[in-house]
Amino acid sequence: MSIRLPWPGLDWTQAAHPLPPAAAHYLTIVRRLGPGAPLVVFDGRGLEAGAVLGHDERGPLLVLDGPPVAGRSAAPVRLAYALPKGDKLEDVLRQVTELGAAGVLLFQGERSVVRLEPGDRADRKRERWLRIAEEAARQCGRADVPTVEGPMTFADALERTAGDPWRAVLHPEGGESLEALCPAAPATLFVGPEGGFSPTELTRFTAAGVMRLSLQCPVLRTETAAVVATALALHRLGAA
Repeated sequence: MSIRLPWPGLDWTQAAHPLPPAAAHYLTIVRRLGPGAPLVVFDGRGLEAGAVLGHDERGPLLVLDGPPVAGRSAAPVRLAYALPKGDKLEDVLRQVTELGAAGVLLFQGERSVVRLEPGDRADRKRERWLRIAEEAARQCGRADVPTVEGPMTFADALERTAGDPWRAVLHPEGGESLEALCPAAPATLFVGPEGGFSPTELTRFTAAGVMRLSLQCPVLRTETAAVVATALALHRLGAA
């Protein structure tokens, strides 16, 4: 199986491209590939093409082996996820990318333990999350990379998703069964932090027309619920 190389913004009209230093190091040093090694390059927006590793006086090259084609891309399901503690978010990003989610929208709930204010630390975190999503897309064979938005406030998350025809919030008490519903696309699923959503937030969901759902199973950890719910929504849309 050819190694997949993400290249956002790749100019498909050019046949040969000097490799960026990080990509050159990965392919020639880490993977120990030489000229002629087969590759698949994808632009993060749904297109991919076969290529080979080349070399000239400028150094390692990517040489396209044909025109780009549409590759495996996301289904119109987005996870709106309250910032969790620790490294949980990184695992969730990897798994929902592999499942085929279109993106992850991060927000800070009333009961979120983690607080990430705008600034250098937030920017560094966001860059890392984007790299994790890109790497997961490469490994699972996607030709696109899911969006990672936020962190934002709860109110901004509601406003940001207001145009989606189907929005739902997971809650262990009451609500409809996700398996009994057929989401409309694009769909957004809200999953709360470790302490769940507050009564005020649940009231605001109802006022905004966000459906309440239950997974009809024992109470799950937030990171488990996020992945399970995303998988079920994708399945109901016929995308997984």
